[in-house]
Amino acid sequence: MCIHASRTRANPRFRRARGFTLPEVVIAGAILALFVAGSVATMAQINRWANAARLRTLALALAQQKADEILTTPWQMRSTRPAVLTAGTATEATLTLNNDPHNNAVGLSTAFTNLDTPVSATRTTVITDLPPRQLRATVSVNFTYRGRPYAVNFTTLRAADDI
Repeated sequence: MCIHASRTRANPRFRRARGFTLPEVVIAGAILALFVAGSVATMAQINRWANAARLRTLALALAQQKADEILTTPWQMRSTRPAVLTAGTATEATLTLNNDPHNNAVGLSTAFTNLDTPVSATRTTVITDLPPRQLRATVSVNFTYRGRPYAVNFTTLRAADDI
C-alpha cells in the first residue's frame, strides 16, 4: 500500500479544518456581543456622570452669581440698607439649569439646542447680621437629577463700604 493512498479523504485522521465550526462562531459572537453591551453601558454611565457634573457646575454658577450680587451692591451705613442685603431668607424657585434661552440667537442655535430636559433648581439665600457692620450670606442651590437630590452651598462674608 502506498503512503499517498492512506492520506486521502477516506481517512478522517488526516482531514484538515477548512473553516470555523458553528459552536466556535456562536461563542465568538457571544463574546463580541458582551463586549459591545459592556462598552455601551459604560459610555452611558460616563455620560450620566458628565451631565451631573455639568449641572453641579451650573448650580455653583447660580450660587456664585447671587454671592457676587451681594458682594458688589453698594452698602453705606448712613443710608438705608439695600434690599438684597436685608437679613432673612429669600427663596427663588424654578430656576432652569440646563436650558439657556439665549442659545436661540442667530449663529448659536443648532439642532441639539433644546434637546436637554430642563432641570429646575431652587436658590435659597440666608443673610445673617454679624456685628459690627458685617453680614454672612449663605446661598444654597438645590436640584434633583435622575431621582437623586443635589445641593450646592456657597457662603461669603460682607462688610459695609464705609467705616
